[in-house]
Amino acid sequence: MKSAEYRMDIFFQQLPMGTALYDQGLILRRCNPTWIDYVEGISQVLVEPGTHIYDLFPGIEAAIQPYIDRALAGEMTTANSLRLNSNNNIFYWDASFVPWIEEENLTGILLVVTDVTERVLSRQILDRKVIDRTQKLSALYDVMTVAAEPVELKDKLERSLQHVLAAVHAQAGAIQLLDRRSETLFLVAHQGLVPTLANKLRVTSAYVGLSGWIAKQQQPLVLADITADQRTSELVHQSGFRAYVGVPMTTHGRIIGILSVYRRAKRPYSQEDISLLDSVADQIGTAIENTRLHLDNERLLIVKERNRLARELHDAVTQSLYSLTLYAEASKRFVQSNQLDMAAEYNEHVAETAQQALREMRLLVHNLRPSVLEQLGLVKAIRQRLDAVEKRVGVTVDYQVVGEIDLPAGVEEALYHIVQESLNNALKHAAATKISLRLQQQGAKVSLTISDNGKGFRLDKLSDSGGLGLTSMHERVDSLGGDLEIDTKVGGGSRIQVELDLDQVSEFSDSFNLLDLL
Repeated sequence: MKSAEYRMDIFFQQLPMGTALYDQGLILRRCNPTWIDYVEGISQVLVEPGTHIYDLFPGIEAAIQPYIDRALAGEMTTANSLRLNSNNNIFYWDASFVPWIEEENLTGILLVVTDVTERVLSRQILDRKVIDRTQKLSALYDVMTVAAEPVELKDKLERSLQHVLAAVHAQAGAIQLLDRRSETLFLVAHQGLVPTLANKLRVTSAYVGLSGWIAKQQQPLVLADITADQRTSELVHQSGFRAYVGVPMTTHGRIIGILSVYRRAKRPYSQEDISLLDSVADQIGTAIENTRLHLDNERLLIVKERNRLARELHDAVTQSLYSLTLYAEASKRFVQSNQLDMAAEYNEHVAETAQQALREMRLLVHNLRPSVLEQLGLVKAIRQRLDAVEKRVGVTVDYQVVGEIDLPAGVEEALYHIVQESLNNALKHAAATKISLRLQQQGAKVSLTISDNGKGFRLDKLSDSGGLGLTSMHERVDSLGGDLEIDTKVGGGSRIQVELDLDQVSEFSDSFNLLDLL
């Protein structure tokens, strides 16, 4: 018997795991030093025989009782990375619950425990880092994808900012572009800023405040508590923001703007957050540079077209006008010398040349503006299109004109192209049999609505790729400072509505243009 007790002592003493023997009432009978050190390190309760296990670890009953019940029923069970919480101490066990048999009777359970808290927490930290890194890489990929899409620059900036805020767990952000000529920063995209702060940042000096410091130093600015910095404005103090990072956006070594992100929690940004923001700033800078190059190309095309028109004017109209002056001068001399027959002949040349110049000028104007608009105006031009195409192919048309339509030439041209694009889509893609078109003007307010009973389409599948001419429609409406709404669904037809304010058309063309900063 002593030999058995001796072997039991050796067994308990030599096991590296925490080992404890409990009777059926979960009262401690014996344990090894590892178990004592482990328990007292967590609960700071003296470990001695006769102590109930739940007195050592109050609060873990729900977690381990099912394993204990199975062990007391004669079944050995194990639990890996078992999460336990006792007195607000969270720890993890790899544990075995072994039925204890003496003289063929089940007298208790043997609990063998390895503390794996450090391992589990390290794995959790690693998992979080992997998830965070994946999210950041995904955000960078999303920004790169947006930068490559054929959408408006402002839309690219807004969507890029949205991806960035999600990746760095920030609640607000802003993109400001630098105009070196006026030494001014313009707010061109923002998310999560209160209106008063957004208005404050709309136009600011390039070298004042946090953004000004970044623009001047051309390096990132990282603040764990933005309210403790003297460069922070009172509006930022009132906004509730704390942690802040601002990074310069550059292209070809030249700063073109500032990317800023804000957190409400006073939790500093990590180095990975800052690296992501640097990468995103580079991508945004590339997108802006590409837009600038595209704009330069468009301007070159405009210059090329102007040069072509200049050549045509010189080769045709200008030559005719020059001939007019020669004929008129000759006719004048013949009249003065009383050679009236010759004067009459040259007067006929003057009339013929003037008619030729007029025809050539009309041809040039025709090339610059759809002739049907010039001849008929918008209302009749739309009617002619409906009569010539839709009605002839059996489509039922409801065309309504409300109010007196009196529009500038540029507005007429834009609306006419939108009508053409919409009608073409209804016929070629939607297979519509009914089309309703309503054009209305009340003072400076103009609205155009086109609806059909066709197949409809998924807007999210087409809008980004410019399908069905949607990009062209948006560009035309945006150029007039108006609003375009497209309502459609598969099998439910389509409705396109344009709203314009003529008072804003001229103001819009003269107002701040994002591309002017490029």
